[in-house]
This record gives sequence, structure tokens and C-alpha cells, in this order.
Amino acid sequence: MNPLKFLSFLLLFLLLSCANEQEANKIDSIKILLPQDPERLNPVYDPRSIGREVFQYMHLPLADYHPKELTLFPILIEEIPSLKKDEKGSYYQLNFKKGITWNDGKPITTKDYEFTIKSVLHSETVVKSWKPYMRQINALEIIDEHSCKVYIDDSYMLSLEITCTPYLLPSHTYENVDKIMNHSLAEIKEMTAESNPELTEFIAGFNDPKNFKGTTCNGPYELKDWITDQMVTLEKTPNFWGAKEKDNPFLLANVNRMEFKILADELAAVTAFKDGEIDVINGLSAANFKQLNEAYKEASYLTSPSTRLYYLALNNKDKILKDPAIRKALAALTNVQTMINNIEFGYGVELTGPIHPNQGAYNEKLSSKIYNPAEAKEILAAEGWKDTNGDGTIDKMIDGSKEELVLDLLITGSELGKKIALLLQDETKKLGIGINIIPKDIRRMRKENLYNYNYDIAALAASMDLAPIDPYRRWHSDNIDSKGNNVSGYSSSSSDSLITLIRETNDTAERERLTEQFHEVIYNDQPVIFLFAPTNKIAVNKNFVGTATSKRPGYLANTFKVK
Repeated sequence: MNPLKFLSFLLLFLLLSCANEQEANKIDSIKILLPQDPERLNPVYDPRSIGREVFQYMHLPLADYHPKELTLFPILIEEIPSLKKDEKGSYYQLNFKKGITWNDGKPITTKDYEFTIKSVLHSETVVKSWKPYMRQINALEIIDEHSCKVYIDDSYMLSLEITCTPYLLPSHTYENVDKIMNHSLAEIKEMTAESNPELTEFIAGFNDPKNFKGTTCNGPYELKDWITDQMVTLEKTPNFWGAKEKDNPFLLANVNRMEFKILADELAAVTAFKDGEIDVINGLSAANFKQLNEAYKEASYLTSPSTRLYYLALNNKDKILKDPAIRKALAALTNVQTMINNIEFGYGVELTGPIHPNQGAYNEKLSSKIYNPAEAKEILAAEGWKDTNGDGTIDKMIDGSKEELVLDLLITGSELGKKIALLLQDETKKLGIGINIIPKDIRRMRKENLYNYNYDIAALAASMDLAPIDPYRRWHSDNIDSKGNNVSGYSSSSSDSLITLIRETNDTAERERLTEQFHEVIYNDQPVIFLFAPTNKIAVNKNFVGTATSKRPGYLANTFKVK
């Protein structure tokens, strides 16, 4: 080749490489879709699952499940502890890393751990979901600011996870902290507002909604701005303590800024994605995911098994739905496989109960062939439901009054919820059952309907963690009428007994056997209608490359790299 031509080609190659590198360097933010406002970004204060898409970059637990290995991985602590025993009982020793700090520069210490556990355990604090788990902790022994012993009931199946996966609260940002720190865990567990009035000011301050934002954090990003229902912006934490740990995926910060754009309209979100206004969309409907994949080849499309379960909650306290036969008839009219094939384009696995199919405790002996309209017709006839007045709806005398079998179905307004509701409405209409579809914001639905059992049917989703399954919160009768997660109002002595045994069994094989039995009880009682476990579907724009994970919410955007 002519030397001049070679030099010209070499110069052109270098110029293009520099231009591409400069273009990549210009990209200092990643724009992520949120379909709803997260409401709360402090993981201790019972945030919604959508909040995790944001707070996972702000707040770090002591340890978490690794997104690739799916095993417990230390983050704030030096190593995952092993169970030990001394004269006081069974304990795990936590050894905090040295040099870890909050984003305001204050050190993270065992005092923050102690403060978090004690605050959660007080009956009057607004933190509800953690309380039943933290009650397994019997005592804390602070060795120094970096080490402590956590004495715990080691018979509980999640004793390790309870000890080393909590998120922390920054004790130095709260007032009247000494009021609660001066009490032992045993004392705090028995406290009420009346028994310890000196804690009134502390409780009021702790429960202040200003704490829900979680602005004092310990992760690679911190909150920069939050415009409700419009935008949440995170920026890289200055002088972040974990910046040097390049092999820890939870500590990475590959871009300077994360912009979460809140947009409920999925079609508008797809358009914004094509226009480059959004870089990551998680949870697209299967139809839009498929269409986008076919039409917009520049992007990458990630899938992975999710840990979410879709189901139709049934109000077991309702005078009609308290009858298991009616619940079974409705389940027999729910064509789940059609939902998966026609609505989700195959992106899902049919469920027979509250256990995820990927879990070892899933009872594979239970038939998923529940859809059977002929059987539903026989059940309804046997229970005395028939159209006595010719209005097209079957009816029955219950407690001295005629009841038409017309039910309200609450949905959040998502396209998936609408399609599922319409499919059920069409099936039930054939047998004279009326279904009124009522869209409602999930916040209002929880407050006005679910927590006080003022509903018939509600289309819901449950997000699960990778830890072994503890069914207590969602299925034990203790959590009825307490704003707990048992929103179906299901109560069964058999189920309650099995849940207790499951929680007290550490042997994995035996616990899975008990969980399979629990699965079968739920299957037979049909407290809700289980639908399917969806597949994570994530679209990533052409400027970024990343991977999906089974760990919710399905991805870690802080690990995504600019191409």
C-alpha cells in the first residue's frame, strides 16, 4: 500500500475513534422510565416495590443477594457471618467495614444498626413490614463501633437474613435518639404509647413523613431532585466510600447522574425510548416489548425470570366470596394459559399457588389445569346459583335476601390489568356472573378497599425476594385487620400451623416439604386466583450495554456501561 494512503487511513481511523470516545464521554446520565411515582425512597419505611427501582442506588443493606450468583454477598460488612453460640445463646457477629460513611460524611457504625433495630421494633413506629421479622432478634451486644453480636432465635428459618440484610437508618439525623437507645430490645418489644410516654416525641419525629425520602443515604448515588409524578434525579455521591471496590456491583456508579422519568402512558414511553429521551424501560407489556424488539433493532432487549407473582385477590370476608366453592368456580373460569399466550406472548409461567415456580419448595404435583368452565357451571348449580328472575345474572338467597352474583373487579389501570379483567369478564358472563371493572389508583385502592376489605376482587402483584419463602405476612391470620399483607382475609388453622412450622425449620429439605404442604392447602382452599409469574422484560437503548438479573427489579442500572 502507498505509504501516504496508509497514513491517511490511519489518521482517519484515529479521528473516528477520538470522535466516538468523545461522544461516549458526553453521556454522563442514564434516563430510566418509572410508570408511577415511587412515593417513598427510604427502604425502612415500607416503600412500594416501584421505589426499589430508585432507592437501590441510594441505600445499601449490610448484605444482599448478588445479581449474578444469587447468593448472599457482603456490602457494608466484611463477610457473611456464621452462627455461633455462647452462654447467652445463639448469635451472629457483624463486623462492619472500616471507612464506610453516610453521604453527609458521618461514619456508619454499629450504633446505626442498633438504632434501626430498636426503632423498627417499637409498636408505635410506622414501619410495619419489618416488625414480625425483627422480633426474632433477642438482644444486641455492641463490641465497638465496628462490631456487634446479634443474639437471635436460630430456630427461625431466616435468622441469617434478618441479621445481615437490613437497611440502616442514620441515627445522627434523628432527635431524642437516647430516649429509645437507653432501653433493651426486650423492653422495647413490650412497649406501648401509654406505657412509655417519654418516647412520645421520639415516635412523632421518627414517624414524620419527611423521613420517607431517605435523603441521608449510604449508596453510590444520592437524591438531587424529586418532582412528584414527574421526575426523580439522583447524582453520584461525592467522595463515595465504596468507589474503590470495582468488583462489587452494588457500589458501581458508571454514570454521573440517573434521571427517572415518571410516565404512566406506555405508548408515550415507547415513543420517548425511540427518540432517545429514555434509555431503560423495565416492565413493558409483552406486546410493546415484542413490537419494539422487531422495529427498533439498535436497542438491546433483556429477559430473565422475575420474582413477581400476578394474582386476583378475593375478599374472603365477603358474604359471597367467603364460600370456597364460589372461589373455585371463579378460578375455573380464569383462562390463565390464554393470558400467557395471547397477552404475554409466552413471557410467563402459570401458577398454582403462592410459591414461585423457580423455588425449590414449589409443589409440582399440583395440576395447573384449573381452567374448566364446565366444572364451574356444575359448582354453581350445586351451590344453588341460578337465574330466578330472568335478568341474565344468576342469583341465590343468602341470609334471607336475594343476592345477584355481580362482583366488582378493581384494577390499577395498567394495560395488562385491563386485558386480564376483560378476559375474565367475558368468561364469567357466559355463566351469568357479572363483573364490573373499576380502574383505581393503587394508593387509593389500598387505603379505601384492600386494608379494610371493602372490595370483591382486585388484580394485584406480589414481589418476592431470593431468600427462602416465609408465608407469614401474606397468609397467616395474624395479619388480618392490621393493614398487614393478608388483604384477602384468608384464615385457616391448617395453613397457620404449617406457616409456624415452616418458620421454625432450618433444615432445607424438611422446610421445603412443609412448604409444599402449605402450597397444597392454599391450592385446595383457593383464597385467591393465582395467575402467572411474568418474565422480566427490559429494553436498553443503543448507548448502553447491561445485563438482566432474577434479583428484583430485574437489573442494576449503575452497572450499565456507555458503549
